[in-house]
Amino acid sequence: MNLTSVITPAVKAERQQAILDLIRDRSVRTQDEIVAGLRRRGFDATQATVSRDIRELGLARVHDPDGPRYVAAAGEGDEPSPVSTRLRAVMREHVRSMEFVEHIGVVHTRPSSAPLVAAVIDSARFDEVAGTVAGDDTVLVVVRTRPGARRLADHLREAMATALSPARQHSTAALAPPGSRGGGG
Repeated sequence: MNLTSVITPAVKAERQQAILDLIRDRSVRTQDEIVAGLRRRGFDATQATVSRDIRELGLARVHDPDGPRYVAAAGEGDEPSPVSTRLRAVMREHVRSMEFVEHIGVVHTRPSSAPLVAAVIDSARFDEVAGTVAGDDTVLVVVRTRPGARRLADHLREAMATALSPARQHSTAALAPPGSRGGGG
């Protein structure tokens, strides 16, 4: 196995951020332009990879007088919305459960996905978040205050709710904000 071909979730997050930067910096009309722009920035990406990234990022194609171009979905501007398309996509794809104890969040992810989830939470720039620490399949989210933990749990729960299939909605009890499950708070 060629170790240079292994893509970690952290590299994926960096590549996806580079795609967002590319489409903000100039008008990008094709996936080939994105591939070329990524290569100029040091990423080795294929058209298939870019296609998946576009879908996960929720990019849209809009038509202007010069033809179609890619744009970031609402909430992906310079001041990202706390519940962005990217956050929803990552939560849907990689988070298995989440629980807050006081002002520490514990997010359980699929194996090897914790760095990606932590990077997305960090890049959302939640005011409540002091920082994240990622292992292989667990992210610790340190929140500044207990009320902040409640707000963050609500934001993340909203992202999960928009992403959960009906089959997974029954298991959202662990997503409740601190103190809402009858245990005080």
